[in-house]
Amino acid sequence: MTFTTVTSRKILPTTLATALTAILMVSGCTKQTEEDTTVTQTEVQSAETSDDGQRSAAEQAHIDRLVSSYANMAHAAYKDSLDTAKALQTAVETYVATPTKANLDAAKAAYKAARQPYSQTEVFRFDEGFVTANDERAIGSVDGWEGQINAWPLDEALIDYVSDSYEGEYNSQDNIINSDSITVGSIKQDTSEITPELLAEMNEIGGSEANVTTGYHAIEFMLWGQDTNGVSAGAGDRPVTDYATEAGQCTSGDIVNDDASICERRGNFLKAATQLLVDDLTAMEAEWQPDSENTLRSDLIARKNDNALRQIMYQMGSLALGELASERIQVAFVTGSTEDEHECFSDLTHLSYANNARGIQNVFSGSYQTVTGETVGGYGIHQYLIDNGHSDAADKLAIDFIKVEDAFNFIVKKGEEEGIKVDQMIATAGQVSKQGISAEEQNTRRGWIESSITSLQELTAGIENAAKAVGIDNLDADAGSQF
Repeated sequence: MTFTTVTSRKILPTTLATALTAILMVSGCTKQTEEDTTVTQTEVQSAETSDDGQRSAAEQAHIDRLVSSYANMAHAAYKDSLDTAKALQTAVETYVATPTKANLDAAKAAYKAARQPYSQTEVFRFDEGFVTANDERAIGSVDGWEGQINAWPLDEALIDYVSDSYEGEYNSQDNIINSDSITVGSIKQDTSEITPELLAEMNEIGGSEANVTTGYHAIEFMLWGQDTNGVSAGAGDRPVTDYATEAGQCTSGDIVNDDASICERRGNFLKAATQLLVDDLTAMEAEWQPDSENTLRSDLIARKNDNALRQIMYQMGSLALGELASERIQVAFVTGSTEDEHECFSDLTHLSYANNARGIQNVFSGSYQTVTGETVGGYGIHQYLIDNGHSDAADKLAIDFIKVEDAFNFIVKKGEEEGIKVDQMIATAGQVSKQGISAEEQNTRRGWIESSITSLQELTAGIENAAKAVGIDNLDADAGSQF
């Protein structure tokens, strides 16, 4: 299996409080599964061998329970991601075989369902500075693996047709769908046979992070097509006939093709991308299985008394501030750019944002709810802080999480119930003036996004405060882009 490693993000030599200042200047009882309560003998023994001898028995029990709960939640979330990806694959295969509006809608619904558990796994990223080098481990780190799964934004023109007004880095008329070979910079790439291996090889071809050919967003583009609505209402609207294989029926948007080979290749691309997604998630789910050896889980367990706590809190802060608040929300918010919107083809960005935030909260509360409604975990940072005498920090963080949850629930409600999507929320007053939307109304919408950013910034300050309470003076989490 080929994994494309994304460029490591710069870890700024500042505390989160400094990063926050820079960014602010611009702008009940549920049933537990068997996995919840199981701490395997292998994992306990591994922890005992690395005990530094300085913790009391109670303190050791707390860290043991925290790390095991974290690992169990990771396994459950990746298993949900794999299971829903397999359901997406089934829907894609049905649609490609029989391209009807009903089958396209079913594939889109399966994509929407698959994104929700996966978006909650992103809190497990940002681990490259922590994991131990191990050539026997199939995956080096979550962060290195993630680039083949979730890289964005992508240059649509590399894959398939785009509108005449499209402006991207790749500007050739030849693309993977319509040509047997393409040239990217100095690289000439044979694209005659579209396979999972080809897409993995081509991901970020030529060293450009925009040349994305794999993962969820490539699949999203193949289902919805380019969103040409800008900041107006509406997502991508790829016609079903883009997959028609009957002579004289195959289209590329408004163009009717002479034969159906392009549509057949489009189907091959969609199936290959989905197969690769399933393969990659299969590999990651295996990394978190209990009693596994030479895996990310066994590595975490082995160093639970060394840097596991720092890793967990670092990941929480990095997703909250550097990735979600900054790269995913504030970049698009400041520029009013729909190309920087996380799910710009499907207009499902509101759900990705909310589930990213929920993933952080899962680690805090020690509770992940599976797609079947069961609860996995049992012990999180909240209870860990309380058990170690830091109730004030725990209470402060709990309040911060309520603010985050409220902010994102509001955005989800607007998106799901009222049809006001994130691309409409991030638009500037000038961008929507021609649509008859007043500056006052648009500033209100932008305020919803700004509130989500502020809530994440406050949350990150709370995470840093909690880290200091447990002896981590400089968490130095990823602070993202600085405006």
